[in-house]
Amino acid sequence: MSPVSKSIPPSKRITVIGAGIVGVSCALFLQRDGHDVTIIDPNEPGSGASFGNSGAINQSSVMPSSTPGLIKRIPKMLMDPESPLVLRWPYVPRLMPWLIGFLRNSSPGRVERNCLATAALSAHVMDAYDILLKETDIADLIHYNGALKVYESDSAFAASAFERSMLDRCDCPYDILNSDELRQMEPNLAPIFRHAIFLATSRGIRNPGRLVETLANAVLEKGGKLVREKVERVEFSSDGAPVIVTDRERHSADLVVLAAGARSGRLARQLGARVTLEAERGYHVMLGHPEKSVQRYVQFAESRFALVPQEDGIRLTSIIELASVDAPPDYRRIRRLLPHAERVLPGLKAEEQSIWMGARPSTPDNVPVIGQSPRQEAVFFAFGHSHLGMTLGPITGRIIADLIAKRDPGIDLAPYAPVRSFA
Repeated sequence: MSPVSKSIPPSKRITVIGAGIVGVSCALFLQRDGHDVTIIDPNEPGSGASFGNSGAINQSSVMPSSTPGLIKRIPKMLMDPESPLVLRWPYVPRLMPWLIGFLRNSSPGRVERNCLATAALSAHVMDAYDILLKETDIADLIHYNGALKVYESDSAFAASAFERSMLDRCDCPYDILNSDELRQMEPNLAPIFRHAIFLATSRGIRNPGRLVETLANAVLEKGGKLVREKVERVEFSSDGAPVIVTDRERHSADLVVLAAGARSGRLARQLGARVTLEAERGYHVMLGHPEKSVQRYVQFAESRFALVPQEDGIRLTSIIELASVDAPPDYRRIRRLLPHAERVLPGLKAEEQSIWMGARPSTPDNVPVIGQSPRQEAVFFAFGHSHLGMTLGPITGRIIADLIAKRDPGIDLAPYAPVRSFA
């Protein structure tokens, strides 16, 4: 386990930097222990990466982005205008440390290690969510329809053998469906899919942004504070107490939790850990509800996108774009997928209602950073969840609260240590 070096008395003033799903979850679990919590973020809660994701709570989503054979596939993917992998070439020099680590993590042994690390967190995901379901007003935003990954060809399904072996290795349940079984489950899909993997334990979020907003409101109702400012640095008094310096004020605290998503890297370095972290940018397009829709998250293996029924329409999600967190969005690739969406879901009108890009915080191994700073006893890290922020946010919040209270989190935290080999 990852011990806290000295006892932390109850009822501390704790500042959480970041108002996404991870930061808000940390705040709620800390409040359950009686702490006085302030969240600092320049933006509205849930308006970053938490807003635009696919809304999947999937404890079986253990595969990292870097997988065996990736090195051989990258040249072709980068030349394909419809590839889900995009690399902004001017950004390559800065990205090199992350890219080297990312490619090294594609070996079968490292993929297995990273899958097991994610699975160890995922095993506790539903318990953490159930606590929030009981104590906040988010029940209407969660559905229990599971998730699907569908395959048009035998060869594409055969290529998923390694992924399925990792699901088996991590004790993640799934069912293999044939075309008839898939048609019974999703009759409105085009009859072109020969195989499917059904993840029955997955839950879906009907509006991820509203869910985080609702959780943030619960923090405020319980006496917490939300400060709309940009954190520039954290200073420390002579006795080690942190002072959070923003673009407007100085805020004193007893403890700090860094949960600023893709913007956590700079502050993490200042606070004692040189984490390899970059923005793994994702995109979505919102489309109107068709008369005949899908009932759950559906990922299309060959076309490499997902369709997700949500509160205000169908969300098409795709793209892993490696670029600066502040680089302007390029919507061309996500828009090229619209004809494919019409093909797989007949009756869907691919008329864009809105379009979005967000930056997911990604380590080269796709394993998050959760733990105490090795240099500052008053600082805890909770970031780097890549595309699993909505899944792992609540369990991360529970772990941070356990560490601060010196409780055993029930999970070996060594794989998530702030100081580790990311390559």
